[in-house]
Amino acid sequence: MIFIHSDLDLYGLNPYEFRLYAHIARRGRCYSSLQTISRICKMSIRKAQYGLKALESFGLITKEVRKGKTDIYELSDRSEWKPPKDDEKLEPERKKVSEALSLRENQAKKAEEETLDVVSQSK
Repeated sequence: MIFIHSDLDLYGLNPYEFRLYAHIARRGRCYSSLQTISRICKMSIRKAQYGLKALESFGLITKEVRKGKTDIYELSDRSEWKPPKDDEKLEPERKKVSEALSLRENQAKKAEEETLDVVSQSK
């Protein structure tokens, strides 16, 4: 099953960056050479270089440089992500998702409180 969090979906990544992120996510720790990454992700080596550099600058991935060996790429914790690029077209959607998540959280809290009330009344 594939799950893409709304924060990632609405981050504003281009298709190359998104594909590279998915490639690294599937592996956990990506040891592949740049040539292998670009071949698997169906892009040029240059596109892969630019995409990986962008993901690293956004704080979405970390890169461990190893002399004489391939670099290691890993996903960063969500707390390390830098704020997404300003994108006027995505901002309304980001706001809708944020409001929907807040509403869902409030509904879950209310349902939990009601359940606790019912349990405490039955005792």
